[in-house]
Formats: sequence, C-alpha cells, structure tokens
Amino acid sequence: MKKVINNEQIFTESKILREEYIDKVDILDKIKIIPYLTNDLVISVEQIANYYEVTNKAINTVVDRHREELEEDGIMVLKGQELKDFKQKVSVLHSEERMINPKTSNLTILTKRAMLRIGMLLTTSSVAIKVRNYLLNLEENSTLEQKKWAIQREVGKIDRKRMTTAIKEYIPDSPHKRFMYPNYTNLVYKVLFDKDAKTIRLEKGLNKNSELTRDNFNEAELKLIDECETIITALLSLSFNYNYIKEQLENKYLKKLN
Repeated sequence: MKKVINNEQIFTESKILREEYIDKVDILDKIKIIPYLTNDLVISVEQIANYYEVTNKAINTVVDRHREELEEDGIMVLKGQELKDFKQKVSVLHSEERMINPKTSNLTILTKRAMLRIGMLLTTSSVAIKVRNYLLNLEENSTLEQKKWAIQREVGKIDRKRMTTAIKEYIPDSPHKRFMYPNYTNLVYKVLFDKDAKTIRLEKGLNKNSELTRDNFNEAELKLIDECETIITALLSLSFNYNYIKEQLENKYLKKLN
C-alpha cells in the first residue's frame, strides 16, 4: 500500500526542502514566545522541548538522528569552565529567573536555525506541525517575482561554484593563488557596478564582517553576475589570464553601461 504523506510532512522527508526554508527563523517568534538564554538568541534543549510541547527525550532523539544537519546550524555542548562562564552570563541577563539548573554539569545549546530545523523534523508535536504548515503557506503566498528571484539565486550558486572550481583547476599553484578568488569576485562587481565588494557591502547595510551573498542582490543583478561568472569560467578553462579576462569583460559590460 502506498504511503500517504500530508503536505507538511514533506519537510520531515526532504533535506533539500529543509535547506530551502532554514533561514525563515522569524516565523518561530510569530507562533510562540521564545525566552532566549542570551542576546544572541541561544536556546537550550529544555526550552526547545517546552516550545514544541514535547519531552526533552523527543528533542534529543531528533538531535541524535540529525546531528550532522544540526551542527551546520549551530549546536554546542558546554562543560567545565565554558559552562560556568555561560551560566554567569545567563544569570546576569535573567537575574529574576532561574534559566539553568545550578546542578547542570553539561548543557547543549542551539541556535534559532537549529530550533527551526528540529520543528521541521519533529513528528510528535502539534506546534511543529503548525510551524511546517506556516512554512508551506509562505510558499503559497509568495509572489511570482519572489519565485523568479529564488530560481535565479539557485542558478547563480551553481555558476559561482563552477567559477571557483575553474580557478582551482586552471590557475597554476602559487603563493598568490588564494587571492584569485576575491580578485575575480571584485572584478565582476567592478565591471558590472563600478564598485568593489567592500563598497557594495556598505551600501547594502552589511557590517564589514558580513559575507556578501546572492541573497543581497535583486533578480536583475543576479542575472548579470551569473552571466559574468559564466564568461570567466569559460575563459579560465581556455587558459586565458586575468588581464585578458578583465579586458574582455570591460569591453562587453562597460560599453553597455556607458
């Protein structure tokens, strides 16, 4: 007999779908209040269990089965001095409420992303089902423009990977090779927008330590970046050097812009 899967259960079955929605962490606060341990939105297993209205064991079971995924989101076990320092930090922030049992000898803490992923995976929680349905509603209500942007972003990730692979495979090894990655990235931004990554980062309101990613560009910008990176990949595979590639890109794009 064929297994019947409810729409929201797709999240429990598909890692690809979980990855697609893992950044939608803000929905958690819309469904229930989360008493974060610290200002950087850290939570414990016990708090996640309370949020999803299940036992600590249910959360730990999900963590054990999907630890590799969750480690990418951010999960850490605190012991010894690290735990002592963390307890002190939490006690200062929550002076009127005991957030961590003083007798706790080790504490697993997780990020908000990890908390959302657990909600995508929990099968015994009505709150988790609500979270998954909320995510599905986001998809149903998304505009055509948003979907087109999301498709372009995913295409761009593939093109970016091809370019970095080409740099790795076709540029001879040298002490300076590692600079080729940011150099080609800045070349793309310079010929397309007449700005380097640092300037664009500041204009988009990102701090100096934030990574400039595909999420920071609109659909039209993404198309230009993807096209430019595809050209770089092709020319690198033909063994052309940086100066020749720069000249070709400037001839193609600067003339258009002017």
